[in-house]
Amino acid sequence: MSHFTTIKTEILDLNILKQTISDLGFTMHEGDKLTARNGQIKSVDFFVRIDSKSCIGFKEQSPGKGYSIIASAETFYRDNNGRMIQMIQQEYAYRKVLHETRKRGFSLVEEQRVKAGVIKLILKKVA
Repeated sequence: MSHFTTIKTEILDLNILKQTISDLGFTMHEGDKLTARNGQIKSVDFFVRIDSKSCIGFKEQSPGKGYSIIASAETFYRDNNGRMIQMIQQEYAYRKVLHETRKRGFSLVEEQRVKAGVIKLILKKVA
């Protein structure tokens, strides 16, 4: 029997999240519901269809507190889907760091994807 799993995140910037999802090649669908195998329904602010059987949803935790990731248990436990969720979180963090550092006058000098899950950034302050 299926149920929903919720992961609280530090995803606060909806625009960066939308851009991340788009850049990863997925389409975001606004305001809908997810349905688990057992018929349980969970309301979400938007969702991303991973494949013909799997969706992950995003729901604002409370105003200004970020977004939770919501999916049925079987969606989370499929290897590719778990990696997909990690990839969204990592790419969001990467884009957020670049956005915030640019606002503070830094520019990207070099970027290295060292290994899976590790990104090395070299930034410099623009005078």
